[in-house]
Formats: sequence, structure tokens, C-alpha cells
Amino acid sequence: MMNILKTIDRILGKAMRLFCIANLIALMVVLAAVVFIRFFPIAQLSWSDEVIEWLMASLIFIAAAALWRDSDHFRIEALAERLAGTKFGIVFGFAIEICTTIFIFFFAKYSLDLTIAVGRTSPILAWPMTWWYAPMPVAGFIMVAYSIRNIVQGFGAIVEGFRAKT
Repeated sequence: MMNILKTIDRILGKAMRLFCIANLIALMVVLAAVVFIRFFPIAQLSWSDEVIEWLMASLIFIAAAALWRDSDHFRIEALAERLAGTKFGIVFGFAIEICTTIFIFFFAKYSLDLTIAVGRTSPILAWPMTWWYAPMPVAGFIMVAYSIRNIVQGFGAIVEGFRAKT
């Protein structure tokens, strides 16, 4: 079972990184085209605003999930570093992870509700607006899954920490 989870984790990590790289390249191409067209008006890119908006939204949320996977996201570690190695520090880190997981779960749940509820299309391309909102619950539920992994690991660290200290 653990090998299956590790394989899924590895595939998901690579997929998120590849998605972010492709997304960033597409974003740079569209933005470069917009700048080029401003100087040399050979075509109209009226659709570009919608595509840029969608690319940015999907890049931001999927990249956040990729960072979350590796615990590379922004966090304030001053207190955690000061408490590192203590029983309280282990419990503190565990409590922070639980609170974070609860927050992300509600973010994912309500962003899924928003994604399902949106019923309109984009003005120019007539794409479903769910595409703009879909990266939020996708990234949110991925982050919840990795937070659960962190909680399980944190619980193991608590048990080990208390066994080692007794």
C-alpha cells in the first residue's frame, strides 16, 4: 500500500511541476504576443485577457499545491525553530498542521461549491467559467491530502518523541 501511495505521490508531483512549467511557458508566449502586437498591430488579441487570467489562476493554485507537497510554501518558522527538539515543539507543529488542514479543507470545500455554482461563460471565448475556478478545489484537495500525510507523520513523531523521552 505504501508503495502505491509513493508512486501516486511521485506521479502527482511530476504532473504538477510539468503543468506549472507548461502553464508558465504558455503565459510567457501569450504575454510576449500581446506586447509584440502593441508595437506591430498585425492582429487582434482580444481573447488574450481571458487566457492570461485563466493561466494565472491555474498556475497560482497548482503551484501552491506543488509547493505544499514538498513543504516549500511560505511559513513563519521563528517559533517552530525555537521550540524544535522539545516535546512542546513537536505538539506545537502537530497542532499547527491540524489547524492548517482544517482551513484548507474549508477552502477546498467552498471553492468546490463556487466552481459548481458558477453557470456563466467567459465573454469572448465563451469558455465555461468553471475552468477559472476549478484549480482552487483541485489544489485545495491535493493540499488536504498532503496535510493528512503530514498529520500522520506528525503523530508518528509525537509518539516517537514521547517514547524516546520516557
